[in-house]
Amino acid sequence: MECQMQIQPITVPYRYDEPDEGLGLGPAALLAAGLVDRLGKAGHQLTAVQAASLADADREEGRTAVNIGKLGASTAGLVVEALRSGPGVLVLAGDDTAAVGVVAGLQQFAGDARLGVVWFDAHGDFNTPDTSFSGILAGMPVAIIAGYAGPHWRGAAGLSTPVRTGRIMLAGVRELDQKEEELLETTSVQIVRADAVRERESFAQAVHEFATAIDLLLLHVDLDVLDPQYVPSSSTPSANGLSIEDSVDAMASVFQTGKVIAVCVSSLNPGGGQRGVRSVKSAATLIEKGLVAWTAIPSTAGN
Repeated sequence: MECQMQIQPITVPYRYDEPDEGLGLGPAALLAAGLVDRLGKAGHQLTAVQAASLADADREEGRTAVNIGKLGASTAGLVVEALRSGPGVLVLAGDDTAAVGVVAGLQQFAGDARLGVVWFDAHGDFNTPDTSFSGILAGMPVAIIAGYAGPHWRGAAGLSTPVRTGRIMLAGVRELDQKEEELLETTSVQIVRADAVRERESFAQAVHEFATAIDLLLLHVDLDVLDPQYVPSSSTPSANGLSIEDSVDAMASVFQTGKVIAVCVSSLNPGGGQRGVRSVKSAATLIEKGLVAWTAIPSTAGN
């Protein structure tokens, strides 16, 4: 099969201290399920898998967000190295906190290019310590990326300039906390609910219009955007989600902008016996089929 493009896979464990349980096992489970071979058979050329890490000596006691940021700095370095060599980047992440490091790497590589994010998720992930009911950091990365919280986290990751909210699209959303939604209403973040994503032509048009003032895109997919029947072991299940087919079509709409330089897929919990087995199968299928439409990365102002 003719090669579509070269891809650098990067794995990022869940946060920095739980790589060997729950969501932390997700990236390894996808690799064990033969994802690299499947993408190769689909026509992509994959380079050797690289893994972000945080050394024990670099961890700071009691500063979880900073440590996540430091892990993000490792991720950012791998992203920059990959893009300088030419491939697009596929990040397999334990949870959504990894995206801060991915954005940092894209920003460091691309310089003044206008960077945007299309974020597929059942949730907004736009909480801050002031709006969050749970305090869970995985519910905050979009707000961190946008500069609404977490300056120490962002600084540790090397993300120097927040992404403008007008360059962020949340797609597939079904659940927003009340205070989170109130905060989002004060921003220019574009929210596309799950039902609207299913309207394929109108969603494609919305993505096209969104991307007109953007040079480079990160496509982020939290697997809980799928309906729980596809990912029954999900740690954050949300009813009335997208089907795999819906998601593949929606991803294709983003790739068709010609501006996607990196893809991040997160939040696979491979545990729970057969529920985990089904979730891994669904995730691998989504990535394999979803990346068919990724045939090139845009030229950039990278150094």
